This record gives sequence, structure tokens and C-alpha cells, in this order.
Amino acid sequence: MNRPTRIAGAAGPLAALLAAVACATTPAGPPPFDPVGSYEYTAVVEGQPLSGTMTIEEVEEGYEGTILSAAFPPIPITSVTVEGQAGTIEAAGPGGPLIVEFTVADDVIQGMWSMGLEGGDFTATKTG
Repeated sequence: MNRPTRIAGAAGPLAALLAAVACATTPAGPPPFDPVGSYEYTAVVEGQPLSGTMTIEEVEEGYEGTILSAAFPPIPITSVTVEGQAGTIEAAGPGGPLIVEFTVADDVIQGMWSMGLEGGDFTATKTG
């Protein structure tokens, strides 16, 4: 006669282990956005579009780069932070700190820029 074998107390830990494995196997999202590259951007300034180029490069301390436009001298990018598909660009603007908060989809940055009390929409497309 075959009797079922029972392992006392094993169901609780086994259930917990299976639950942990199920939670750990959720699909991963896309890798974090890599900001390094060249961009063509448009910023809305006082209701008018302003276009230019931007470059971001990786350096030992993080990221730096330059924002260029015919309307103002080169603006040095002092830092870029990225969390997943969102981030912040900080630059030394002509009127104080220039901040661009953005999200990314298909190498297109979309967000808002601000400098002092001014700000507007910002869109940049990675070109290289």
C-alpha cells in the first residue's frame, strides 16, 4: 500500500519561494537612455521657436557638452542625469542655470526648459 509522503511545514516556504520567483521574472523595461550624441533641437522661447544643435559627451565625472544657436553664445552643459527613459540636462545659461527636464522615446527628447522665471517646450532629435 502506497501512502502519500507529507513533508511537514514545507508548503509555506515553498509558496513564498514561488511567489518571489514569479515577482522577479517580470519583463525588464528598456535599458536606460544613453544621452551621448549630437542633437538638433527646437526650444519655444517667448512663444517663438528657436532651433540649434546640442552635443553631449561622456566624461570621467559624468556628462558634459554644448548647446549652440545663432541667437546666443555657446552654452556649456554642466551635467546630465538619466533615470530610465527620463532625465535632466543642466547648463550654464546666459541668465543663470538652464534646466531641461525630459523624457525620451525613440531617441527623441521631449520636455520643458527653464531659466529663471522663463521656460517653454523643448524637443531634440538625436542625429548621431
